[in-house]
Amino acid sequence: MLNLLNKLRKPEAYLKLERTHYGIKIFLPENVSENAVIRALMKIKADSYKLPENQGIAFDFAGRLCTRNLILHMLNSLIWEKGLKVIAWLSGNPDTIKLLNEAGLSTSEPALNLQEKSQESQIKHENEHEHETKKIKIPRIKIVYGSMRGGQKVETDGDVLLWGHLNPGAEIIAGGSIIVAGKLLGVVHAGGFAANRDDVFIWAGHFETPQVRIANKLCYVDPNSAAYWRKSVLITLEENTPVIRENKF
Repeated sequence: MLNLLNKLRKPEAYLKLERTHYGIKIFLPENVSENAVIRALMKIKADSYKLPENQGIAFDFAGRLCTRNLILHMLNSLIWEKGLKVIAWLSGNPDTIKLLNEAGLSTSEPALNLQEKSQESQIKHENEHEHETKKIKIPRIKIVYGSMRGGQKVETDGDVLLWGHLNPGAEIIAGGSIIVAGKLLGVVHAGGFAANRDDVFIWAGHFETPQVRIANKLCYVDPNSAAYWRKSVLITLEENTPVIRENKF
């Protein structure tokens, strides 16, 4: 890009150039004739105008009142003959802007090019994702050491691991899964609260409770007919139905 700017500066000192996000902006002087402007631009070799595919050149006429002849001459000599990629024709003169618009030429400063837009969009997406991730409350595993006696209750939106027995009258309500390492004699509800999750499970080292709840399903157990009574069990929700099976490792 710097080499290109140097090449473009050589023909006439009064041609001012500026590097931009879309390529190069060429400022055309107001105090010289139109013929002098054309001569200056024509001295620039065609290969000097080569820019990356997603970039181009903008002409800035400032306050100059352009004629149809100047615009037509620039189109003939630069655009069509040299293949110059002009992406904007800028001016602060209302009459010049009207003339350019009538010719169907863009008179607006180019926005960010596609590559930068993509990068900007990606950065914005990453920032939004990071912001959203920070807002998400990630459930933790609540670990309870020792047995729970009647009247005790644990409530959490995460998972629960009880290293002990859940005695009659004790209760665990979890938004996630529940593991009772000892005897399960109390009340458990996995996937509870507003979570109503169907991907949770209940695991008990020693199953001895008449009912369990998983998500929004309640399961009653007959201790006289259940083959898994007083055994290690895994309880899951399959096709919206609680399934209790003996957990044999």
